[in-house]
Amino acid sequence: MVLAAGERGGVRVALISNLLPGPGRGGAERYAGMLAAGLAGRGHEVVLHSGEAGAVPGVACRKLPGLRPLDPQTSGAGKAAWHAREQWLPRVHRSLRASLRATRPHVVHSHEPQLLSAAVFTAIAAERLPHVHTAHDFNLLCARVTMTHDGRPCGGRCADCRIQRAIRVRALRRRLDRLVAPSDFVRERHVAHGVVPRERAVTIRHGAEPGSRRVRRRTPGRLAVGFLGTLAPHKGVRTLLRAAVAMPPGWRLALAGAGPLEGEVRAAAANDPRIGFAGELDAAGRDAFLDGLDVLAIPSEWEEPATLVAVEAAVRGLPAVVSDRGGLPETPHAVTFPAGDADALLAALATFVQEPDALERRSRALVEAGDAFAWTTHLDAVEALLAETAEGR
Repeated sequence: MVLAAGERGGVRVALISNLLPGPGRGGAERYAGMLAAGLAGRGHEVVLHSGEAGAVPGVACRKLPGLRPLDPQTSGAGKAAWHAREQWLPRVHRSLRASLRATRPHVVHSHEPQLLSAAVFTAIAAERLPHVHTAHDFNLLCARVTMTHDGRPCGGRCADCRIQRAIRVRALRRRLDRLVAPSDFVRERHVAHGVVPRERAVTIRHGAEPGSRRVRRRTPGRLAVGFLGTLAPHKGVRTLLRAAVAMPPGWRLALAGAGPLEGEVRAAAANDPRIGFAGELDAAGRDAFLDGLDVLAIPSEWEEPATLVAVEAAVRGLPAVVSDRGGLPETPHAVTFPAGDADALLAALATFVQEPDALERRSRALVEAGDAFAWTTHLDAVEALLAETAEGR
């Protein structure tokens, strides 16, 4: 593959993410760290800008003067003031522009702008650099990121969302060569809101590092169901716990992660021997956790863009049951159910027990897909797009 020439024979890339990967961080932060390390490992010069000091192996990291994360306990007036400040931060514009001017990257790849504001986009435009943006969620379109209000899809029609959308989209459109989305759903939402013309938007689905890949087979009367992620209402955790109450005796539900509903999850596990709670897991723990499951449950009740855990499951041959929100129905070989419906979730899970070959058939299809869900496949696609954008194609 021929790439734009840099001092080390690769592309000089500036990555921008709101925070660095670490405990308690979301998928977007983890992804940005993996991408930075992956590109550096392939010989590209990578500078990762974020709103905090830290390190990613093999990558130069620079801190931008962004805001601290919003404390959930902040008063309504305090939250409004924080969101107002977060729309455009002059100090981020100046700091990022100075760094870009000093390093002169061939291409800039921006990610989550929250905490850094639209100043990320104005700085890139001011330096007239080729720019790719990955929309991990709906931060450009919605102040709450989720495109929901009180747990229901709202389409971003709230006043604060319209203000944020006007500011961020206008700033981004000053210089945006390509928009990357993890699902067709996310891509089309951004196209519909005028962020980018359809011909400059592309879907590149997530990839995952290799894990314990195997074909899952049905054990009559038994089913090991798992949930791995943020323990929060918008992730459908309460719906999953309600479904667990009606599980047959031979089923079990294992949950892993951290979040505001951890107390409720611990209480459910203490009161029902069929429910287990593993807490927050490291990489080895995640692999062991997923390896012990028959089916992964992703019951999100917000417009889930696409989730890394779905690909982590797919690369291991682990089929999923997903809600019908956002990009989740695009999950390969998954069974879909209406979000928030505990009975429908239980019925979707039951298909893997009631249909003799359902579990093995879906699991085998994932295993036979080979490297389609691999991190290296994803990295190949992103690397090629960055190179093309750097070269002006």
